[in-house]
Amino acid sequence: MKVAHLTTVDLSLRYLVFPQLLAIRDLGAEAIGISAPGPDVVALEEAGIRHVALASSTRGMSLVADLKAAVQLWKVLRRERIQILHTHNPKPGVYGRLVGRLARVPVIVNTIHGLYATEDDHWAKRAVVYGLEAISAWFSDEELAQNPEDIDLLRRLRFYPGGKLRLLGNGVDLARFEPVTARQGRSAIRAELGVEAGQIVVGMVGRLVEEKGYREFFEAAHLLDRDRYVFVAVGPDDPNKADALDRSIVDRASADGVRFLGMRTDVDRLYGGFDLFALPSYREGFPRAAMEAAASGLPIVASNIRGCRQVVDDGRTGLLIPVADTSALVAAVRRLADDGDLRHRMGEAAHLKARSEFDERLVVGTVLDAYRRHAQRKGIPWPPSVRDVIRVGTIADRRALADLHMRGISSGFLSSLGRGFLTVLYSALIADPHSAVFVAENDGTVVGFVAGTTDTGAFYRRFGRRYAISAGVRVLPRVRPGLIRRVRETRDYGLDGHEDVSAELLAMAVAPAARGRGLANRLGAELLTWARSRGIGAMKVVVGATNEPALRVYRKLGFGHDQATEVHRGEPSLELMWRP
Repeated sequence: MKVAHLTTVDLSLRYLVFPQLLAIRDLGAEAIGISAPGPDVVALEEAGIRHVALASSTRGMSLVADLKAAVQLWKVLRRERIQILHTHNPKPGVYGRLVGRLARVPVIVNTIHGLYATEDDHWAKRAVVYGLEAISAWFSDEELAQNPEDIDLLRRLRFYPGGKLRLLGNGVDLARFEPVTARQGRSAIRAELGVEAGQIVVGMVGRLVEEKGYREFFEAAHLLDRDRYVFVAVGPDDPNKADALDRSIVDRASADGVRFLGMRTDVDRLYGGFDLFALPSYREGFPRAAMEAAASGLPIVASNIRGCRQVVDDGRTGLLIPVADTSALVAAVRRLADDGDLRHRMGEAAHLKARSEFDERLVVGTVLDAYRRHAQRKGIPWPPSVRDVIRVGTIADRRALADLHMRGISSGFLSSLGRGFLTVLYSALIADPHSAVFVAENDGTVVGFVAGTTDTGAFYRRFGRRYAISAGVRVLPRVRPGLIRRVRETRDYGLDGHEDVSAELLAMAVAPAARGRGLANRLGAELLTWARSRGIGAMKVVVGATNEPALRVYRKLGFGHDQATEVHRGEPSLELMWRP
């Protein structure tokens, strides 16, 4: 079973539809992302999602490039024999549906992230956009619109054959974006931004294009008192777009004190340093950044347009202002800055709205339901079956676990101690009555594992007493001054204890060939079930600060409230906490 998502660039696969790709993977199907190649491909493939490049795909307007991309897509679909193709507007939603049908893909689903023309646009633009949409819609099996206002418009226009159009909505990872997590480390974040006590931080997250309303955002920064307000812009350049911000505009804004942070993967942490969120955008489908801010408990100032109206309840969770109205933006920011109680009430209301309306799991469920219905209608088994068995680890597994650790956690400190040491370590964990090791086995081959203990410090002491000689002999050929220091740091971290939580998930790895089947989630859930049976009230896990695939897995398992830590000097990590 192969299910492919088609977008213009890899960034969209990584940040807009990633949960849907992971859900496909977890069901046992092969999740494939098709887009222009880019820096986010690495993260996709590390998560078990195969990427297929469309070299000619571009965000800019180029008929020649789009035709080349369509031809490349046809070749990909014929070669790969995709069973389900999921396209995303604007451009891939047009040529993807047509090419998908020509390539005889059995099931084609399209998501409308926001029509690129509204009823306020010029008639010529509406004619082109609506005409292309009406033609393309005939080639899909289902149309999923994120925004209810688009649903209403499309139904009035009667573009689609009966029953094909459904409301999808939009959502974010509520375990990642929530007020407690967002505000941990608030002082540290504000110190990084150079924010002084009492200053109001106005944050904005989005690509650096005019359509997002950055001109008005920068003008507001210019007009408001720099001693009281700090404006922060988070987002990458987008030079392929016609409305990309000119460098002179960015330079002037910088001179006015705007902090430009560029593309960041820790926006959940950054929201904790904001006092309010602004999105004076000209066009939105269903803005993800605004949903993240709402889930993080921030009041929002946004344009009174489709998409923003679905996120912001005017006067309750934030303030809606006219499009391209700098004066209104300045007034709204001042109103929230001057009334701390109002900010707090609106932030709480925004969080509650996000909890009830912006859960990405509901979106994923709607997408998977569409796949199931159309796959079954066309005689395609859904979901596929995979013969993976989760069981308790035995001493016979020790070498397989060491090999998986070396391959799957190759950059970790323990891997630097060698396969021999790891074999001893997993022998100790398997034999230890206060620890647990679960393995995933497929046709007699160990393809994944997870290990944890009720008390890390106590386990280290038992390990030192019983296995010091055998472990030391295996490490001896690798001894270097830096290695000795890191051994001491690892020992000290385990013995000192942190947050009064001694139980720890020590390691988890899945073989590359077995990724994409949800094994990490199943293994993690098995260990947490064991922890509950032992009456463990909390468990921690330490992850490299930049290891996004691992962080996503642990957050999905319920680990959160992460805080910065440093087991090894100069190597930033995050300590995540789970409580039953």
